[in-house]
Amino acid sequence: MKSLIIKIFPFAKRIFQESQYVFYINLIEKIVFFVFFLILARELDKTHYGLIATVFAFTGILNSIFDLGFGFYFQREAGAEDLKEKLDSAISFRLILMMIFIFVMFIYLYINLAIDPVIIGIIGLLTYLNGFNVILNSILYGKKRYKKSFKGFLLSRVIFAVLIIIFYLLKVQHYMILGSLLVSVIFHFGILFKYLHEEKLSLQLKFDYLVLKKILFSSVPIGMGIIFVLIYDRVDLLIIERFLSFEAVAIYSIAYSLYKVPTIISNVLLTPIFTDLSKSFSLNNKIDRHEVFLVSIILLTISVVSIIFVNIFGKTIILFFYSTKYSLSISYLKYLVYALPGLFFNNLTGVISNSIRKEKIPMISNGFGALIHVTTNVVLIRFYGLWGAVAATIISEYFVFILQLIMLLKHNFKHKFFEA
Repeated sequence: MKSLIIKIFPFAKRIFQESQYVFYINLIEKIVFFVFFLILARELDKTHYGLIATVFAFTGILNSIFDLGFGFYFQREAGAEDLKEKLDSAISFRLILMMIFIFVMFIYLYINLAIDPVIIGIIGLLTYLNGFNVILNSILYGKKRYKKSFKGFLLSRVIFAVLIIIFYLLKVQHYMILGSLLVSVIFHFGILFKYLHEEKLSLQLKFDYLVLKKILFSSVPIGMGIIFVLIYDRVDLLIIERFLSFEAVAIYSIAYSLYKVPTIISNVLLTPIFTDLSKSFSLNNKIDRHEVFLVSIILLTISVVSIIFVNIFGKTIILFFYSTKYSLSISYLKYLVYALPGLFFNNLTGVISNSIRKEKIPMISNGFGALIHVTTNVVLIRFYGLWGAVAATIISEYFVFILQLIMLLKHNFKHKFFEA
C-alpha cells in the first residue's frame, strides 16, 4: 500500500502539472455555465427554465450527430503530415451539414413543441458553432499547446462575463443573456483560428472526397460513441418533458448538472492521458498498463470523495445557490452521485479504446448503453417519476463500463496491447 501511494503521487503530480491549463479551462467552463444557468434559474419560473434546458439538451444531442467524432479524431491525429488537408475537409463538410442541423432543430423544437424560435435559433447556433471550436481546440490539445488553448478560452469567457454582468444589471430579457454566450463562442473561434495560423494551419473552405472518406472511416465510430453518450447523458430531460413537465425538467436538471461537476477533475486527468496513450500506441502498438492502473486509482478516489462530499454538503449547496425553489433537487442529487464511479471508469475505458484505434468498442458499448438508458427511463419515469431517471442513470453508467471492460480484456487477450 505504501509503495502504491509513493508511485501515485509523482504520477498524479506529473499529469496535473502537464494538464493544469486543461483544469483551468474545465473549471472556468463549469463556473461560467453554472453562473449562466443560475441566473436563468433565478430570473425565470421553473417552466421557462425547463424549456430552455430542453432546448440545450436536444441541440446538444443533435449537434453530436453532426460532430462526426472530429474532436477526438483530430486530437489523436494532431501530428499527422496531412493534417491541414484533413482539417480543411472536415470544417468544410461540417459547414455543409449546418443547413440540415437547422432544419431538423426547428422541425422538432418549433413545429413539434412550439418553443420560441428566437430561443431555438440562439441556442442552436451557439451549440453548432461551438462544435467548430471543439475541433480546432482538439488540435491544440493534440500538440500539447495547453497554455495557448487556455489563453484563448479565457479571453472568450471574459467577454461573456462582462456581457452577462451588464445584461443582468440592466435586467434585460433572457434573449440577451443567451446572446452573450453566442458572442463568446464566435470570439473564441476567431482566437483559435489565429492560433492555428501560428501553427501553420490556415483554414481553407474546400474538401477532398478521398481525404474526407479516410477521416470518416476512423472518426464516425468515435462520433457514434459520443452520440450514444450524449443520448444517455441528456435524453432524460426530453423524456421527463414528455411524461412529466418542463417544471420537472428544471428540478432534475439542477441535480444532474451538479452531479456532473466532478467531471472537471476526471476530464483534466483523461485529456493528457488520451494524448499520451495515443502517441505510445502509434509508436509501438502498446500502451502502459502501469499508467492505466494509477489513473484508475485516482479516478476511484475522486469518485468516493465526491459521493461523501455531496451527501454532506449537497443540501447546503442547492439551497444557497438556487434557493428553496429547487429544494426538491436535493434528494435526487444525493443518489445521482453514486453513478460517478461508473461514469469515470467508462470514460477511462473509452479513452483506452480510442487510443488503440478500437473506436468500435465505445461505439458498440455506448450504443447498448443508450438503448438501456432510453428504455429504463421510459419505463421507470412512468411509474416512479424523477426517481426513475435517477435509477436509469446509475444503471446505464455501470452497464457501459462493464461492457467496455469486457470487450477491452477480450481484445487484449488476442493482441496484447498492454505492456508492463
